Amino acid sequence: MIDAATFSSTYNAFWAEAAPMLEHFTRRLNLEHLDRFDAPMKSDKTGRKALIAEFAFSMMVEVIRSAGNPTDPAELQENAWIDTKRRLKPFLGQGVDLDTPLQQSEKAEAAEIEKRLVAFFKGANLPVRTRPLFKGCGFVDASEGDILTKSTLFEVKTVDRSFRGADLRQLLTYTALNSASREAEIPSVGLVNPRRGLSFEMSVGQLCVDISGRSAEDLFAMIVQVFSSGEISR
Repeated sequence: MIDAATFSSTYNAFWAEAAPMLEHFTRRLNLEHLDRFDAPMKSDKTGRKALIAEFAFSMMVEVIRSAGNPTDPAELQENAWIDTKRRLKPFLGQGVDLDTPLQQSEKAEAAEIEKRLVAFFKGANLPVRTRPLFKGCGFVDASEGDILTKSTLFEVKTVDRSFRGADLRQLLTYTALNSASREAEIPSVGLVNPRRGLSFEMSVGQLCVDISGRSAEDLFAMIVQVFSSGEISR
């Protein structure tokens, strides 16, 4: 079994067949179709960006969940740190350091990212669910997304790079899983990068047509068939 993120970042032969126009679309997206919601953050050479990003996201989740309920900030941070360690524990063998406490500069960076995420996910973007869980299908296990609002599934990428085709593939994998389970209505998908202050949102149907020439129904059926059959090469 693998999760949705692994499926979306591998199996390039399948994705090239299923969504042949994806990379062209992604290049055009980064050049012409992003919305700016904040200024770019200053980049540094810290080696713990993944840890900082995960802690910031966990803090945002705690803040949203505690909305309207007075909560000790120290308790929020402690809960966020526990969740961060839980989520990053599988990556300990890949150089993730969970033993060294966050330095003050790292905490400040995480606080800025958290503030940007909280500011973005309000109003029409207010989350209905944080870390929504999508049921597994075939050889793809149950997988967690980032943020589901009333209309949009958002994936958060707290990185210094542009958005990539694999980021859109991840959203499509989640929405394909959802189409198989029929648990939620997800008419739109989006990407958010708090570090660069950029976002993108688009209807699922239009995205599928633009990257594959297929309707969402046909593309999801193709993806789910692969999940179920296991007949796929990388």
